[in-house]
Amino acid sequence: MIKKEIYTIIMTSANADHGFFQDPTPNGSFLSFEKAQERFEKQIAEEKSNLTSRYDTENREETVWEMYEDGYAASCFVRIEIVTSEIEDWPVSDVPVAIST
Repeated sequence: MIKKEIYTIIMTSANADHGFFQDPTPNGSFLSFEKAQERFEKQIAEEKSNLTSRYDTENREETVWEMYEDGYAASCFVRIEIVTSEIEDWPVSDVPVAIST
């Protein structure tokens, strides 16, 4: 058995005014970091198109993006990130597998 890296996109958000507190939710897992980044960029664009002007502060790193209301980040935010982990019981090194949701 070999170990294989996997990249999962996780999204979480909160809007206390509406009583919405989303648990961290996986939005796709990929064996390719490049494919994960493509989905990551697409999800950021989709989220930005749905946010109101209330979300006025944006932070961006290579694998993390978040927007929130300045001064109220704990009660009004959206966050998308790529989390890297390993599949530890990968059976064969040359078998291609696509994992996506």
